Amino acid sequence: MAGHRIDVHHHFYPPDLKDVLGGGPTKDWTVQSSLNEMDDHEFASVALSASSIPPEWWRRDDAWLRATTRRFNEFGAEMVKNRPDRFGLFAFLPMRDVEGSLAEIEYAFDTLGADGIGIATNFGDKWPGDPDCAPVFDELNRRSALVYIHPTVPFCCQGLFGFSDSLVEYPFDTCRAILSLLFSGTFHRCRDIRFVFCHAGGVLPALTGRIEWGIARMKDVDAIMPDGYLAEIARLHFDTATSGNAIAMDALRAVAPVSQILFGSDYPYGRIGMNLDGLHSCGLSEAELTAIERDNALRLVPRLAG
Repeated sequence: MAGHRIDVHHHFYPPDLKDVLGGGPTKDWTVQSSLNEMDDHEFASVALSASSIPPEWWRRDDAWLRATTRRFNEFGAEMVKNRPDRFGLFAFLPMRDVEGSLAEIEYAFDTLGADGIGIATNFGDKWPGDPDCAPVFDELNRRSALVYIHPTVPFCCQGLFGFSDSLVEYPFDTCRAILSLLFSGTFHRCRDIRFVFCHAGGVLPALTGRIEWGIARMKDVDAIMPDGYLAEIARLHFDTATSGNAIAMDALRAVAPVSQILFGSDYPYGRIGMNLDGLHSCGLSEAELTAIERDNALRLVPRLAG
């Protein structure tokens, strides 16, 4: 049975393209499995987004990137068309290909009716604040778009450990992406974009003191953060995926108000119930839980009311 909650971090996979995401939980995912997971935990709706993009994507040619991105977005839009009460769509962009990204923004919003845009934290050897990406963010700013940013592993950091790169690189690359957008001036220039970052901001909250110390030693930072570093971070939005514990949530709440925090599950990699139970163990009030589980998402995407 549909409920009241909203999940802004929920992945989907065109059946014919599951192999391009490296296997894992993707092989068993179906549209019905998402609906079942939602119903089991009283979720009215979810925002669909592409999963962690394997670095190999950024080694493919632009034609492959455009075709693969288009297939994902059209499949997601079909899910929304079939169940507009349950699904929203953050359409993916082939960010390394600027011309292709601009074309996909137009198609995603004007033809598919996407609710927002999803991009990766890096594009192999570039991060979102790279000057080459400026035209993409300028267009998203013109459209006052919601931009959802999901981590992946950059070329430089593949295979550094004897365990999954994602355990370390995802939270660090989320921090890299945020700082890339901050120090490039993109946050300041593109004030009408509503940014959402995964996993409670990764390691960014824990590095607050060090970042503030470094900024204090820099010249001309007032031009890109006139209200200061903490004010810039407090404007962003963050989801709770795999971060439902008191340590992560206390760190996030030290730099962002509850109004900027959204529920995320990372399904099917993470399970909704696990993330929900974790969030409820953080000592939040009922009003705070209601904001995180529903109200904050509705301010960004009112259509997700279900």
